[in-house]
This record gives sequence, structure tokens and C-alpha cells, in this order.
Amino acid sequence: MMEVYSNWYDKVVKEINLHKDSLSKKEAKKYKLDLLLRVAGRVDHFSAECGQCQLFQQEITTLTQDLGNLVQMPDKAKRQSYLKTINNTVKHLQNHHKLITPGHNIGVWISLGTGIGVAIGAGMGNIAAGIPIGIAIGVAIGSYLDKKAKKEGRVI
Repeated sequence: MMEVYSNWYDKVVKEINLHKDSLSKKEAKKYKLDLLLRVAGRVDHFSAECGQCQLFQQEITTLTQDLGNLVQMPDKAKRQSYLKTINNTVKHLQNHHKLITPGHNIGVWISLGTGIGVAIGAGMGNIAAGIPIGIAIGVAIGSYLDKKAKKEGRVI
């Protein structure tokens, strides 16, 4: 199934790719350009029926237009504001559109699995032996849920 994106998204992609080409991989990662692209695609998808996503479209447009200045003249406060906008958009997509970030379920289930493993280990009389069992259970469940979310198109 091919996604159909708006002209807005196409412009954002062109703008981000211009910066991606001129930046080192380390700098592109520092400014979360890959995440910004994925977030922009999701915001574009939901903007027809979500007013908040329409506002995020405007903010993302501003971010991409100001990206050149931010990179050329690094300003800690502006960079923090830039990253905060991306994070707020991600939180909105998670809370209102039930999307998850890549690896989200594995992280959650590893911690739950560790707790389960401690309980299993305590029951066996050897807590240290139970922890890896619990972690394995957590990784198995978490990776299954991450794959399921990806299949359903719920990953940012």
C-alpha cells in the first residue's frame, strides 16, 4: 500500500533532505532529522481530522525553515526549543493517535520481565537464575508487540 502525502509534506521532505545532505551523520542525528521526517509524515496523515496535528504542521514548517540558521549558528536555547517541539509532537501522536516509537514495547517488557524473573528466581530459590529468564520473556513479548504495531502501521 502506497502512502499519499500532501504538497506540505513533500516540501518538508525536500527541506530536511537539503540539510541532511549538507550535515554529517552525527549532526543529522543531533538534530533528529530522521525522526522529524517520520513525525512529519504522521502529522500529515492525521492533519485532515486533527486540529492539533494541523498546528504541528505549522510548527514543523517553522522548524524546517529555521533549521539552516540553527545549524549555522548553534544556540543552545533554540536547539532545546527545536527538540522540545519534536518531543511534544511525538507525545501527541502517542497519546491521541495511539502510535509508538520503535522499540517501545521491548523496553517496557524487558523491565516487566526482569520483575517477573526476580519472582521466578525467588520461587526457585535462586534470584540470579530467574532474572535472565524474565528478561528473555520480556524480549519475546516486547518484540512480538513491536512487530504487531509495525504491521498495523502504528510506529512513528
